[in-house]
Amino acid sequence: MLLRPVDQKALVLWVILFAFFFTGLFYFIPEWLIWVDLFISISISTYLVMLIDKLQATHGDRRISERSLFLMTFFGGSLGMVLAMYTLRHKSRKLSFQLVVWLLVLIQIGIVWYLIAPAPFGLNSLPIRANGIPIYTY
Repeated sequence: MLLRPVDQKALVLWVILFAFFFTGLFYFIPEWLIWVDLFISISISTYLVMLIDKLQATHGDRRISERSLFLMTFFGGSLGMVLAMYTLRHKSRKLSFQLVVWLLVLIQIGIVWYLIAPAPFGLNSLPIRANGIPIYTY
């Protein structure tokens, strides 16, 4: 098994929280800002899972693994993770955890830049083909 039962529960809770906030915010945010809704929902759910892990740490209960927290960070919860690290003072002393989180944040920024950047850097710089002939749009 790849994940411990406590990690499976944490990831299921994360998905449920994401679905709750995504559907709740969906009615208040215009359709063209759906990506913002997605990002905010994932960040809120990641923050709440970090809060639960902080509470488990203070009570001496079973903790959520760093691997699960890294998965949540990688799949869009970077803002929630960074805010939780510094507002909750959770995992803020562990340098290796901070380095991996900031590396994941940089990877996310790079992916977003690639998807929305103008030519010649991003996805928009790829040629559109018409009858096999590349047509560049700038």
